[in-house]
Amino acid sequence: MSIHVELAPITDRPAPSLRRSIRSPLRWALNSWLVFHLAAIVIAPASMRPSSELTRSAWDLVHPYLQVLYLNHGNQFFAPEPGESTLLAFEAERDDGTVIRGRIPDRTTWPRLLYHRHFMLTEHMSDAPAELLPLWHDSYAQHIGSRFGASRVRLTQQTHLLPTMERVRDAGRLDDPESYEQQPLGEFRCDGD
Repeated sequence: MSIHVELAPITDRPAPSLRRSIRSPLRWALNSWLVFHLAAIVIAPASMRPSSELTRSAWDLVHPYLQVLYLNHGNQFFAPEPGESTLLAFEAERDDGTVIRGRIPDRTTWPRLLYHRHFMLTEHMSDAPAELLPLWHDSYAQHIGSRFGASRVRLTQQTHLLPTMERVRDAGRLDDPESYEQQPLGEFRCDGD
């Protein structure tokens, strides 16, 4: 009995497998996306003024991507020149004549994440379209009236201005009354729901 074995020729490179040929483009795509994603995260705060024209042009490219993923929020807070804060002061008057005064957000709110949520609600109030502001204010008044059992609620928008260098040098406090601008928003009747 004789056995005949035929050996394949030995080559330096193995034949590419289907698995490997698919994996290479996927790796390229994943690495490209990762580089783009990280660059977008860095470009967002870097594009805040003062910045170069190149950085602002890069922002135009990555802004839609960051907007879809909601990753472009809060950069102005940490930028070199953050804006003023928008707060909402209220007076809730009950039928018996007692008045409850407060402000949203309230510094005593705990957990701190809830305080941050309230702060973002009032902050977005300053950016709301003008035609929606009356509805926005009424919704705040209705909520406050419901929470405190009030029949009338007066709202005042408070803009907390950034301290000037002179105020800081003169040992001014961040919560000095002079650092707030008051804008009355109106008095609202509450449904009592």
